[in-house]
Amino acid sequence: MSNTQGILDILIENPVVAALRSADKIDRVISTNIKVVFLLFGNIGELEEQCKRLNDAGKLVFLHVDLIDGLRPDSVGIRYVTERMKPAGIITTKGSCVRIAHELGVFSIQRVFMLDSTALKSGIQNVASCKPDLVEILPGVCEKALILAKNNMATPFIAGGFIESKEDIIMALRTGAVAVSTSYEELWSETD
Repeated sequence: MSNTQGILDILIENPVVAALRSADKIDRVISTNIKVVFLLFGNIGELEEQCKRLNDAGKLVFLHVDLIDGLRPDSVGIRYVTERMKPAGIITTKGSCVRIAHELGVFSIQRVFMLDSTALKSGIQNVASCKPDLVEILPGVCEKALILAKNNMATPFIAGGFIESKEDIIMALRTGAVAVSTSYEELWSETD
């Protein structure tokens, strides 16, 4: 079941999220004080063990269900991964997956790409319609996009994409992001 405020509190206290794009980074992130991990890769045959290792290490794991090989992100697929892999929640770009997560009581993060004013308008409408627990705004280094998200979306957000320096983290948090996600390993130690 979703514990929205508890997860938000953890993110606020631990604002750097490790975004993993390959299995070879799991040992590295386990060795850090990072509390939250986004798995942006995987296949249905290996994810259960990977999630178990991360969960056993005390990490909150979020699975990007759009990127799991061998999974159809429908109600059966999302139920399967949440029951078997036991993530803290899912990540998706799809409103339909957010709605399924709500039905299942699963925490959902909806990724929104703020590429231009049309994407902004569409993103605002999708978030208002789907009501995810959290939004991830990409690119996270675009201060204007983050400010527009803060001013136009009632949902708390994370900044992701191109976060490569401590200054990027500070800017994103200053504009209102509750956390940042980054695959840039040097920033994972910012929490150590």
